[in-house]
Amino acid sequence: MNNVVGKMLIVMQLVFSILFMCFAGAVYTFQGQWRTHAMAMEQKVQVADGQVDDAIEERNRAVEAFTAEVDELKTLRDNLKAEQRANADKVDQATKLLAASQLERDKAVSDSEVATTEAAARVGEATVLNREVQSLRNRISEMLDEAQAVEGKVLSLSNKLAEAEDKEEQQLTENSRLKDMLRFHGVDPRVQMIADVSAEKDKVDGFVTKTQKAKAQNQEYVQITIGSDDRVYKDMKLILSRGAKYLCEARVISVFPDYAVCVVVEETRQGLILEGDNVTTKL
Repeated sequence: MNNVVGKMLIVMQLVFSILFMCFAGAVYTFQGQWRTHAMAMEQKVQVADGQVDDAIEERNRAVEAFTAEVDELKTLRDNLKAEQRANADKVDQATKLLAASQLERDKAVSDSEVATTEAAARVGEATVLNREVQSLRNRISEMLDEAQAVEGKVLSLSNKLAEAEDKEEQQLTENSRLKDMLRFHGVDPRVQMIADVSAEKDKVDGFVTKTQKAKAQNQEYVQITIGSDDRVYKDMKLILSRGAKYLCEARVISVFPDYAVCVVVEETRQGLILEGDNVTTKL
């Protein structure tokens, strides 16, 4: 009887040992999966931080360049306005002088025929003044056109500056979202983690979801269904096609996780871009 009980205890001890080993293996596997996921999230945060820093530097350079050009254009505009006012004063003076000359001419004609020579001289003087007035008016018209062109450049640069600020805000928002995801999974985004980076995909396919022509410039923008999750990055060249027909190349100007915005390279265009056209990374 004692032998049977001992054997039963030995068998139970063996069964419990096997169960404990199974539980330990499951715990180790679950822990390894979370560590891999955390390392992958940390890598994405590092990439996003780099993109934000690059975007901030690019934005600062663009702001400095735009500010300098805007100041220069404003100075030119002010100079043109000052010259316009000066020319307007000259026009007023010439008009008044022309009126006075005409009065003197009429008086000389009415006084006597002896003053005919003087009146003729006055007529010639008035003609010269008329030509000068017309020339000044033409110059004022030209300066008004130049001032309008300068205003257009200032507006265009202001729009570019606003686009750069919007892009910076989007990058900061995406970086904050990734950091919140890391904290949610128990990973401190300030602690650097080392992980293997998977090889980039050789080729990624998508399609066009939207097209839009720029109003101020001869450019066309397209929105596509592949983004940073598909390893699409800024300034990357993509191929647009419809079936077997090549349409053009497009350069990426804005990247989001599941879509991107590109500008068509006009030198490569061989057809009209439509919604549903194929997009693929350049091999």
